[in-house]
Amino acid sequence: MDIVWQLQQQSERADAQESKLARFILANLHSNAQATMESLAAQAGVSQEVLRRFAASAGCRDLDDFLHKVRKAGQQQEVAFLEVIRQRQTSLSQQEKRVAETILGDSAFAASATIEQLAGRAEVSAATITRFARSVGCEDIRDLRMRLARASSAPQQRSINAIAPLEVIHQALTQQWSLAETATWERAVTALRKARSVLLIGGAGQQTPLAAEVQQRLNSAGLAIAWIQDDNLLRMTLSRLQPDDLLLILAPDAVSSTVLSAVHHAHIQKTAVIALCPQALDLASQADIWLPLPETKSARSYGILFALERLEAALYNAKP
Repeated sequence: MDIVWQLQQQSERADAQESKLARFILANLHSNAQATMESLAAQAGVSQEVLRRFAASAGCRDLDDFLHKVRKAGQQQEVAFLEVIRQRQTSLSQQEKRVAETILGDSAFAASATIEQLAGRAEVSAATITRFARSVGCEDIRDLRMRLARASSAPQQRSINAIAPLEVIHQALTQQWSLAETATWERAVTALRKARSVLLIGGAGQQTPLAAEVQQRLNSAGLAIAWIQDDNLLRMTLSRLQPDDLLLILAPDAVSSTVLSAVHHAHIQKTAVIALCPQALDLASQADIWLPLPETKSARSYGILFALERLEAALYNAKP
């Protein structure tokens, strides 16, 4: 049975001590991940006997079962905070939407960033960050960071349905293969091999490990490739781009204003742009060389690895 519902019922029907305990647990679900019987009773200001009696009345087998359900409810509550942000995007102002996109793209960064850093990444004012925090139910930026930190660290379980079946992956990769001719991949490899230096951007949030894999393996293939994640450093680097450099963009899901700005700078500097992204994104037509990713969202991670294998093999074959 849902422990949160049980706690709500107990807070209204139980005696004074148990009602006090139920209200305390509900108000502090997010901080109960490491709670023990002793600490929970002490923080709520009740005896351990009241806690045992409360667990039994809540329908739990024993205290261990009760604590397990409370911890799990707390984890689910914090993971759900990111879903709250997603659901409220449509009702936010244009500036606040940029904050939401930045947070959803890299919640770990947002959880540790100062208000100035988060405002800089989202390209909004510090006041917008404060308004956004209140719009999603937080008291201030400090409360927002705490909830994001807990959401980022909470174990997020994926259902079996969230993993694409093998036949879906196979179809998506077959489609990816057919979307670009062999000559296009060869042009990309030639451009990568001739570039004085390659600047890799994109792949934030959940795609960060894949971006790191792209950098490491292309480095091993002999490319001078730098992956820049910090926006300030990226702006500095873009200002120094030369025609013999190359901009490699990894955009599996969306294109941020930072990426669009990078493309604009590259065009001004006459620097070639290779984009690895789905065909539906405008970036596909803005790049000098477009390398496709599957249209099926659940297969795009596989598509990045598929493209990397193809580029890496061609780079090794092109070595003298």
